[in-house]
Parts: sequence; C-alpha cells; structure tokens
Amino acid sequence: MARKSITFWGVRNLFVIFRTRGRIKRSYMFRTRYYLEQLNTQGDDPLIDRNNIKIAIIDDMEVPYLESLRKSGYNVRHYKDIEDFEILKSYSVIVCDIRGVGKNFGSKLEGAYIIKEARKLFPEKYIIAMSSAVYKISLTTIIGVADDKIVRDSDLDRVLNAIDKAVNTMSSNRLRWLRLRDNLLNTHNVDMYDVWLIEQDFIAAMLKKDKKRLENSKGISHVNDMVKGLLVNFISGIIF
Repeated sequence: MARKSITFWGVRNLFVIFRTRGRIKRSYMFRTRYYLEQLNTQGDDPLIDRNNIKIAIIDDMEVPYLESLRKSGYNVRHYKDIEDFEILKSYSVIVCDIRGVGKNFGSKLEGAYIIKEARKLFPEKYIIAMSSAVYKISLTTIIGVADDKIVRDSDLDRVLNAIDKAVNTMSSNRLRWLRLRDNLLNTHNVDMYDVWLIEQDFIAAMLKKDKKRLENSKGISHVNDMVKGLLVNFISGIIF
C-alpha cells in the first residue's frame, strides 16, 4: 500500500504523520526552524558593502569609469576577456560587453555568449550587459537574461546607479538566496521539500558563519549533478 503523508508546520519543529499498512506512525524531525527574515537585508556601512562585493568588468576596451568606481569604494577588476567561467566564481556582479569578448569560446555571440552561460552557471549573480552600439534583434532574447543593461557612453551617474543597485542586491544574503531558490524551483524543478531543507541549512550556515552546514545539507544529496554544481558555485561565493 502506498505511503500517504500529511505534513504539519510548527513554530520550531516539523512532524509528519503517515499511514502504513493500516497503522499510523508519527515521524519527528527535531530541528530549529529558521526564517529568511533572520538574515540581513544589507550591511550598516555602505562602504564596507561595496568593498565586500566583488565586481568583474569584461570589456576588450578601456573602461572610462573604472577609476571613478574604485574611488567610490567599489571592489572592481577589469578583464579584457576571460578564458573560462571558473574565474567568475568569486564575483557577485558581472558587467560584460556584448561585443569584442568571449572569443576563447568560439561562439559568434561573443559577449552575449558569456552573459547567457554565466546566467546558467551562476543564477544568483547580478549580471549587467554593456554595449557601445545598438545590438541586433537576435541578441535581445539572449541578453534579456541580464538584470540590467547600460550603454558604454552613458553618463557616470547612470553607470554608478546601475552598479549601486547591483551591489545593494548582492549585499543581501536573503535576496541572493531568493534568486537561486527561484531558479531551483522554476528552472530545474527541484523538489520543494529539498529546497526547504537547503534553505534551512543556508540560513543556519549564514547565522553560524559555517559553510559546512550548507555543504552537508541533506537536500543537496537528493539533487542531480547539474544542480549540485549550481549549489557548489553558490556556496563558494558566500561572504560572511
């Protein structure tokens, strides 16, 4: 006879009542329940937040506003191009030109390819597409996965506003997780209970400043290798 279960959510514990062969059993999982509201939305010192959030700018040309960003307290590194995506793991914000970069990947999409693949590999990261010209309609859908778009010749205030919004988003542990959680549920169809387990261990890891709480999550052991890769990338980018 198939096992049927009803799940009840308590304030601190989760318990499950299920019927097997006519007998009712109760399974308890005694564990502290955590809430996303326990995580910070952003730090108290904007300058500290800016320094903690690493930004990668991928552009084959000189970046006119680079020094202005650094003087404003942003932690920025400029790459003329990248050879692989491993180098982006430690960056929370990625600003990428859609032309002149991505040549090492052999794609005609150039920078748009980097944006497309970065979104797949790092769904929680904040991606800004940059262009110095009007792009073809065929690229619209591809770079549509970016969180924001700026034109190279935009005034400094427009660039600073875009970067500031990105840093504020990535400074929030809660928002970072919500971005990944949405991807796990809607793109990869991960079981809701497994996502809940991962979320609980993520919050515990952040509060206790112990990545192993998340690395050893039972929810991670149930997902496929691709999703495990996403979670490994996410864990590697956690900042306490």
